[in-house]
Amino acid sequence: MPYIYRYENGRFEQFERPVVREQPLTILVNGKELATFLCTPVKLDCLTLGFLAFEGLIRGPEDVRELDVDAEHGVVEVELRHAPLRPQRRVFTSGCGMGLTFSLRLSQYPPLESAVRLTPEQVFPLMQQLFDGAAMYKASRGIHAAALSDGERVLLLAEDVGRHNALDKILGEALLRGIETRDRLLLTTGRISSEMLRKGAYMRTPFLISRTSPTTLAIEGAKRLGITLIGYVRRNSFNLYTHPERLACGEVRAPALSEVLSGKEA
Repeated sequence: MPYIYRYENGRFEQFERPVVREQPLTILVNGKELATFLCTPVKLDCLTLGFLAFEGLIRGPEDVRELDVDAEHGVVEVELRHAPLRPQRRVFTSGCGMGLTFSLRLSQYPPLESAVRLTPEQVFPLMQQLFDGAAMYKASRGIHAAALSDGERVLLLAEDVGRHNALDKILGEALLRGIETRDRLLLTTGRISSEMLRKGAYMRTPFLISRTSPTTLAIEGAKRLGITLIGYVRRNSFNLYTHPERLACGEVRAPALSEVLSGKEA
């Protein structure tokens, strides 16, 4: 654990604090390199399965004959039961940890129809459960956390230096444990970009909830895909960006400009 010097009130103090571990991970599929990206070396089997599923190379663990993790050297060797179609194009995303995907298309996902509803008051304890369970986040603050929830409790939780990697780990663990992701909620500490939205669309989660903001492309995509985006969740407030009908709080009315300026908005 490294020593850190903190400057406060005109003086330096020395203390020890955990620092997030980051290392390259290379995924080999049927003996050939598929991708190398940066990650936190925890749950590498889940990360690999989630990444392969999101990218359309597998449907689930049944497509994998063998998966060997060498955490020390940052290599995962995967042998599939079929010859995968190798992507011709790599896209480096806006993600931390050198996010990588092979497609940014949202058109392949149909609009999501779901009967799942939340009350505004349910949002805050769910985010608190995410933070309570994020051990590395609490220790170092230099990491992202994500969770899958049923609306009452957190079912799966993952942490990684990359916010995309954290969602890959969630999907991978869900596949390994046979946990359904459809009609669940995704919680994240990271920014909701279009590629994060794509992962939510793949998992068929009607809610994507974050401590920070979505991007314009994510908002546009969420409107079309039927996903409710909630951002900037704090102790007693949040921003609602799309599909307010899923929040059981009655009609959400957009105030007229004159009401906003006069301070009379609802």
